[in-house]
Amino acid sequence: MIDCVTLTQVPVDQSAIITNLMQLYKYDFSEFAPIGSPYGEVGSEGRFVYDGLDSYWREEGRVPLTVQADDRLAGFILVNRWSALNRQLDHSVTEFFVLRKYRRIGVGSRAARVLFERWRGRWEVAVASYNKPALFFWRKAIPASVDGTVEEYAGDGKRWVGTVLCFDNGVRKS
Repeated sequence: MIDCVTLTQVPVDQSAIITNLMQLYKYDFSEFAPIGSPYGEVGSEGRFVYDGLDSYWREEGRVPLTVQADDRLAGFILVNRWSALNRQLDHSVTEFFVLRKYRRIGVGSRAARVLFERWRGRWEVAVASYNKPALFFWRKAIPASVDGTVEEYAGDGKRWVGTVLCFDNGVRKS
């Protein structure tokens, strides 16, 4: 049983933590990416590529976080302000990864709750159309973490293909 789930902002001198975990994340994610699509493919060196990762240490509004479960590294979250619906917002969950060992025991849900309690405002969580498990997770985790309405929209097929969950977490859920 996990007693404590925490989030820690990752400084630039520790960016390799996210870079390394990104390989596991992209590997897991590749299971859902359609064959023939550019998603879920490794580069010529046999590594997954995540373009723009370094921007999380250079640009305002981008936040790289690690997830700890009882002080053990259990995953990462990337937050920025990019809107899949091209709307004004304060935060967007860009990537959310929990190691398989820590899934289905509440670590992801608790990490989401900590995230939404720490950063208030208008949020979007965009879920790729082919990632059904993530959509199932977010449909449960967001309402359990915030008061208020969670709205779902379909992406336009160009800017985003998939479901976008939107909410404003200005009120804390007890």
